[in-house]
Amino acid sequence: MSEIKCINLSYVVSSDNAGDVENIFKKHASWMTEFYSEENEGKEHLISAYFTKAQEFVDPTDPTKGFTGNIVFTINEKFTSMKSIERHIENASNNQYFEKFAEFLGTYGKAISLGGDIYHSIR
Repeated sequence: MSEIKCINLSYVVSSDNAGDVENIFKKHASWMTEFYSEENEGKEHLISAYFTKAQEFVDPTDPTKGFTGNIVFTINEKFTSMKSIERHIENASNNQYFEKFAEFLGTYGKAISLGGDIYHSIR
């Protein structure tokens, strides 16, 4: 059995640019939905994936201080193996939107983890 590996990406984007970033992430999510469909034997490679967005707090321990004006995006993907992550990147990079996706990663990416290990899981 293969060892589970993850892609976890976190971005901090100004509210002014968040719409452009979200549109590219939606394109990636749509591609993933099709690419990893049951008809394409997607369960062999992708275990789960989810994308999030939230306003960034000035102080997360005290929400009464308000927001920074930035949006925090995360992309979280769990794969059956490192080979499946490599396959994912190879195929995703062929998409028309991918150049912009990579540009956003360089511009706004704050935490970039490819091939991460799960050291604790509840569900």
